[in-house]
Amino acid sequence: MTTSPLIAVLPGAREVHDAVAWLKAADARACVVWGREGEAVPLGLPEHATVPADTRAILDVSHAFDVFTRIGALAAVPQAAYARVGRDLWVPGVGDNWQQVNTIEQAVAALPSGVRVFAATGRGSLSELARHPGRVFLRQLNTHREPTGFGNCEFVFGPAPLDAAGEADLLKRLEIDVVLARNIGGPDAFPKVRAARDLGLPVVMLRPPGLPSGPRLRSAEQMADWLKTL
Repeated sequence: MTTSPLIAVLPGAREVHDAVAWLKAADARACVVWGREGEAVPLGLPEHATVPADTRAILDVSHAFDVFTRIGALAAVPQAAYARVGRDLWVPGVGDNWQQVNTIEQAVAALPSGVRVFAATGRGSLSELARHPGRVFLRQLNTHREPTGFGNCEFVFGPAPLDAAGEADLLKRLEIDVVLARNIGGPDAFPKVRAARDLGLPVVMLRPPGLPSGPRLRSAEQMADWLKTL
């Protein structure tokens, strides 16, 4: 009996539900390997703590900035094929005032001294944000009681997606001078960037890290075609 190739799915991005549906439609054999940026949700696939040794391919649907999970998975099975299911990145438009940078260190260095910053860069960025000589308000989607650990940093809790009007009201209430964001693309996290545009606020935008070589899949048909190559 011929065994179908095993696909290890790296979740973390919203597109994972579509990706899993495409795999199931193609009757593919797949498992889920949760990384540190992925919030575990039921996906109807076997779950593993590490990438199985017999994995034939990595389907990367992790958070755009979750380099650790991506690199770790590929290092575990260096012979595996790779494909990414993701979204189009944001591009600056009319009325946008962006400064694009490659690292959180560059982002913090780009902030003028004393400005009040609204950041959507994850808790892992706190130690760098604490270097800014000014107030920093860091978005958290899920409410918790953990302190920031840094006197200049404060958590701002709120679910997503949020609309641009609500984001604008929040930025005005916090008297924000600069928005700091990661370019994760897609419509759900964009309202804060649109709000900055509407308010005439500058944005320091972190570019996402580069991806490994491999196809970018955007439909069930493309998924099926890729699976045939394995």
